[in-house]
Amino acid sequence: MIARLLISPDLSKIKKEINRILVLHLPGVDVNHPDILYFQAGEKLGIAEARKIKGHFTLKPYQTEGKVVIIEDAGTLTPEAQNALLKTLEEPPKEAILILGAGSDAYLLPTILSRCEMVRLDPTDSASLTNNTYEVYVKDLEKLLSSTIEQRFEYVEKLKNREEFLHSLVEYFHQNLLNYPEFAKELLQAEKWDKQNVNIRAILEYLMLVMPRKEI
Repeated sequence: MIARLLISPDLSKIKKEINRILVLHLPGVDVNHPDILYFQAGEKLGIAEARKIKGHFTLKPYQTEGKVVIIEDAGTLTPEAQNALLKTLEEPPKEAILILGAGSDAYLLPTILSRCEMVRLDPTDSASLTNNTYEVYVKDLEKLLSSTIEQRFEYVEKLKNREEFLHSLVEYFHQNLLNYPEFAKELLQAEKWDKQNVNIRAILEYLMLVMPRKEI
């Protein structure tokens, strides 16, 4: 099963990527095909819709190789609906495709994020960091995990690009969600604060306080 999460505050970018994926995997098939269950942005997404998605995946494909579910704005899924979809993500039907769009990963539970391939569509996002830049921050983060609170604060104070570091920190822990599930919740909150223009240094210092410590 392909479970892909498309992240962008621009819905048009999400729609464009959805179309690209459909053309790639289901050439000649449009969104009205009976094998495709499509939820447009603005639709209610609660428990009833989660059950509808699960039921859709249990049916045999009519014409394609596997059933497809597309949710343009998965950020509107209620927490109950997200939890109801976990088993589907854990035991995916063969050849099925699930595409989720969201303005931010902050709107989805860490358990959902850990089970999806995350694709960030915006050039200003953490995915735009060069490999060399990201690798430098990863090395720093590995050191910070075993550093004292004072050392972490000193690092934040000396940072030249705190926004870039925040993106790298989020990306690093998203790739290690299963190892740090509780800290993932703190990262979601930090991303919300960042979008609300909360002082970036204050955000990072809070994260340094609550970030897990790994003993050497």
